[in-house]
Amino acid sequence: MKIHELKIESQYLNAIISREKTFEIRLNDRDYEVNDILNLKGCDNGVYTGVGAVVEVTYAHEGLGLQEGYIAMSIECISSDILFR
Repeated sequence: MKIHELKIESQYLNAIISREKTFEIRLNDRDYEVNDILNLKGCDNGVYTGVGAVVEVTYAHEGLGLQEGYIAMSIECISSDILFR
């Protein structure tokens, strides 16, 4: 299990916090795996908002249907509305 610190646009972060969005598609430049933790930090136009969420990767898919080098991950929100600096 690894912990990844990632930026995410607020509109997508809000959908994760409300549990509407339960997946994340990313370039797999960090070797994401099931059980990894994603510490998502909200940003707008490159500026951090101070809101975030912590999610766990529950399923990962590469290959069929995705552009080469990308991964689709099912995620479960562990905690949200975390304020950070």
